[in-house]
Parts: sequence; C-alpha cells; structure tokens
Amino acid sequence: MNAFNRRDFLKGCCVTALAAGTGSRARAYFAPPPLLPATATDDTLVVVFLRGAMDGLSLLPPGSASPYRADYEASRTNTRVPLSGTGAALALANTTWALHPRATGLRALYQAGHAAFVVAAGQVQPNPVVRSHFEAQSNLEFGIGGGGGNGIGWLTRHLVSGGLPANVPLPAASMGSITANSLLGSSDAITMNSGSDFRLDTFHWSWQNDDAAHGLVGGVSRMNALWGSNATLLERAGMETLDSLALLRPIDFNPYDAANNPDGYQPTGGANYTLANNGGFGTQLRNVAQMIKLNLGLRAVTIDLGNWDTHVGQGNPTQSYDWFGNQVESLSQGLSAFYTDLSTAASGNLMQRVSVIVVSEFGRRVLENSDGGTDHGYGNVITVLGGAVNGGHVYGTYPGLASGDLYEGNDVAVTTDYRQVISEALIRRMGNPNIYYAFPGYSGYAPLGIFQGADLPPSGFDQIFKNGFEAA
Repeated sequence: MNAFNRRDFLKGCCVTALAAGTGSRARAYFAPPPLLPATATDDTLVVVFLRGAMDGLSLLPPGSASPYRADYEASRTNTRVPLSGTGAALALANTTWALHPRATGLRALYQAGHAAFVVAAGQVQPNPVVRSHFEAQSNLEFGIGGGGGNGIGWLTRHLVSGGLPANVPLPAASMGSITANSLLGSSDAITMNSGSDFRLDTFHWSWQNDDAAHGLVGGVSRMNALWGSNATLLERAGMETLDSLALLRPIDFNPYDAANNPDGYQPTGGANYTLANNGGFGTQLRNVAQMIKLNLGLRAVTIDLGNWDTHVGQGNPTQSYDWFGNQVESLSQGLSAFYTDLSTAASGNLMQRVSVIVVSEFGRRVLENSDGGTDHGYGNVITVLGGAVNGGHVYGTYPGLASGDLYEGNDVAVTTDYRQVISEALIRRMGNPNIYYAFPGYSGYAPLGIFQGADLPPSGFDQIFKNGFEAA
C-alpha cells in the first residue's frame, strides 16, 4: 500500500457518506500487510441483534430436571413456559434446559449438533448496570464493555486488524436502513435494507440507462467519466464505490417465480424464509445467503430483529395470542432456513465456513411484572450456530435463580462476557487473534469450546497508524 499523509487522509474522509453506505474498498484505515495476521480465513461471521432485550428465560427456560425450575415457576405465572400440556417446552439433549415450543427450527439445529446456547451471558459492567436500550446497545456494538464508544464499532476493528485481502469485493454488509454501530467507521461495509433496493436513482434520468438517440447519458456513465486513470485518493474512493454498486446491480435479489421471475433467487434444500418475514428479517437472511453463495467475499454481516421489549402482554405458549412466541418463531424459522439454504448449496456445505451469533443488549428481570410482562434485567442467553460449532450443548456457568443468587436481588447475573464468545469466533473461525484491539479494555480471554478451529495467542493491534500515516 502506498504511504499517504494526513492531508490525503482528511480529503478521503470527504467521501465517507458515500463510501461507508455503498461499499467502497478504500483502504485508508488499513495498516501495511506486515502488521496483519497471516491466519485470516474466508469465513463469514453473521451477527443477529435482537433489539429490545430478549427474555432469555422464556427462550431457554429451566427444564423438568433443572435445579432452577422451582425458582423459575415461583417468579413466573403469566409468562411461564410450561413443561407439559398445551405449549409445553421442548426438551433438549445433554442439558436440563428446555426451549420455547415455537423454536422448533432452533431445536432441530441443536439436536443435530449445529446450534448451542450460552447462559448467563452479557455485558460485564461496572455498577450501576446500564438498563437503557440505547446506551446498552451502543456499548455492546462499540465493544468497549460498559463504557462509551468512540464512533468505531468492534466489527470495524476486526476488519481492520483481521488480515482482509485487498481484492475482496464485498467484505461486510449491514442489513437495515442504517449502518449498525458495530460497523461504524468502516470503509468496507455496505448498508442495504434489502438487496432488491440496492441502487442509486438520484438523477433526473435513469441511473444506468444511456439514451444516445435523445442525447441522454445515464448517471453511471457520467460519474465514471469524471475520474481518469490518475485519480486522487478521493476520486479512487468514488470509483470503488461505483464498482460496488456495479457488483450488486445485476443480481436479482427477488424470489424465484417460474412464471414471473425465472431469474430470481431460489433457496436450496427446501428452505422457506417467508415464515420468518417479521419486519424483513427473512428477506434479509435470504439476501445474505444469496451473496454468500455468489462468493462476493462477505466476512461480516449484521442483521437486526426488533420488538423484544416486552413490558406489557408478553404472553406465553398456552395463550391464543403469544407476542413473545411470534418473535421466537420468526427468529427460529429464519435461522433454520438460513442454515438449510447454505448447507445444501450446489457448491457444498457453505455453513462450514459461516458462523452466526445471536445477541441482545441485556435480559429481562426474573420476576414478571403486574402487566403480564418483564422489565429490563441483566444476564441473558446468546445463541450460536454454524457448521463448525460444537453444538448440542449449553455453555456457561449459571448463578441460579434464588433471590440470593440474583444480581441486585432481581436479575440473572452475568458470568460470561459476550466478548469472550465473539472473541472465540474471531480467533478460531476468522483467524484473527487481535481481539484486544477489537474489544478495547477486554482481557483474560479463554475459549469456551463453542467453535472448532485453531487457537491463536490473543493480542492487540496498536500499530495501525504507525506506518504510512506521517505528517506532511
């Protein structure tokens, strides 16, 4: 990489609004190759954020043989997941925990050894624990661990330090209307609500259609004509942005239909994403699966599934209308379809190099409230799935549900830092040992054994700006 000075760097920042949103491959923030790990893999890490604080005790309630079942039932009536009769919890092998009855897809993955759960997981924070959705989500995505972020997400720091090859067409995608905080500051991430919407139509004429007969030139042609072979850093960033747009524009992200859309995307293995189309969740998972199959180089993806803030009318599986159950079904069916689609790809089992981590900002209080819901808590459940996951197990040390075992007498305590789970994925699956750079302030990492892969000595990455970034 050629050296550049601060003036060029600041000039390059002028394209941030365009490049960060549409996928520039500008390498302005990347250190020279000698500082990057040689162990980087071509795996993809998908982070699903359950925004609103998912109730882990309803997703993964104590089973019949659990030492925590009596305390759970003493605290839950209107939100209880029963063990028998209508809406009975699903038994899980190798554990005394059970699963919400509408999580049939997740249960199948767990029983097949492709999914696992981590209990009493969350953000290890100094007192007082943050119970604000906005602040807790921000802390988790910036990866600081209870402190405010600096505008750079942990996934961005992973991409910077992870040895990403220079020729990867599409390293990262944030699925949604705005860029996830975990990818803020990245010049390698695109943001898309859905693949079919990924185009720019901001000109008075068509973005990509030229009409020579009427003297009209399409927007792409005009933009490309602005930049020559001796482009500046700023101009190169613009050219790379157009390259990203050109990469995705020909892809038909709409579903296959034999009569109306024969060129559309057809999932394999009988995968059905429509059962998970809660706020576009199923569509976004389908788009990600399609991009992975097209081998565009995706290394990191973020997807949100919201509406987990269940203060009132949370419901339970015995009721005809079960709000929480609807949410669980969308999550379970979506992840099941995603796994089925990629594991049955024509090119082979692509889930062998895809790992999914499902997180939420915090859990819910153990004792339900008088409105049939649950209030903001602390410890929660992390769900992990993938072809290289040591599934069929529940990981973590559980502190208990008796009043004396609860954090501040109300909440499930946190015994596993969420950064420990993600760090294991970064090291064992992504080949990036620089976890202390991805998560500033984190220390003492040890693998839980969730992921398959080689262990590397955990390290930082403090030399990122020491080379090629000197004052002019």
